[in-house]
Amino acid sequence: MNSRDPLAIFSERCRTLATRVQNKQVPFIEAIDLAYSSADFAGLIESYGDDRIQELMASAFMGAAQ
Repeated sequence: MNSRDPLAIFSERCRTLATRVQNKQVPFIEAIDLAYSSADFAGLIESYGDDRIQELMASAFMGAAQ
């Protein structure tokens, strides 16, 4: 069983998606939609709030759309 912090896992996954955007493997908007949808599905938005989730996403994706 994984006892790691759910926000740390989410942040790590967002960074992975951002790397895939930078490598032109995934379009930026699709990666953003996927990250947000997965946070919603996992209950992270309800547990930690929308602002916190968007803050983690922004940090991970900063510069990925360029």
